[in-house]
Amino acid sequence: AACLSGVFSLEDALSLVVKRGRLIQTLPGGAMMAVAVSENDISPLLGGELSLALINGPSLCVVSGETDAVRELEKKLAAEDINFRYLHTSHAFHSTMLDPILNEFHHEVEKIRMNPPEIPFVSNVSGAWITPDEAMAPDYWVRHMRQTVRFSDCLDVLTHKQNRFFLEVGPGQTLATFARQHPKKTKDQVVLCSIRHPHEP
Repeated sequence: AACLSGVFSLEDALSLVVKRGRLIQTLPGGAMMAVAVSENDISPLLGGELSLALINGPSLCVVSGETDAVRELEKKLAAEDINFRYLHTSHAFHSTMLDPILNEFHHEVEKIRMNPPEIPFVSNVSGAWITPDEAMAPDYWVRHMRQTVRFSDCLDVLTHKQNRFFLEVGPGQTLATFARQHPKKTKDQVVLCSIRHPHEP
């Protein structure tokens, strides 16, 4: 979104994605688990070892951290009969496990020329419209990699306008499903997918 908005050139955006991926690959593996509860309900169960990685809906969060810590949470959730499922991922994204690479990523972002956004977009960090100061600050992009993705809050903002179209960019319809299920989505708001899931005809 930032690239399309003119914050980054395509070349610089791709470069940052590659550098971020290489830094993450230097870290130990971790686990991520989707849990069918609200942010308020899951937060007391996280302790110091787990992080709230994503909030995809009012009652759908993703927890991230060391594999053993996630397995301990699994036992608690099973005992409470709370639905959960592991995500297919190699690392614990948006968790404290990323902390060792944050400074180095900050240095990489500082090398990139950034511009004020020309097209408005919603921040996954704040769940509100991005500001020019945020979009051009290296600190913001470090937080973007590390902090909780507030996707449900973004949908809160975007569903305020009627007759809005939502298009999922990429394979499958995970985000489109979250959008369709969001309590503030109206029947006039159209949700579409751009690329089929590999298992779909």
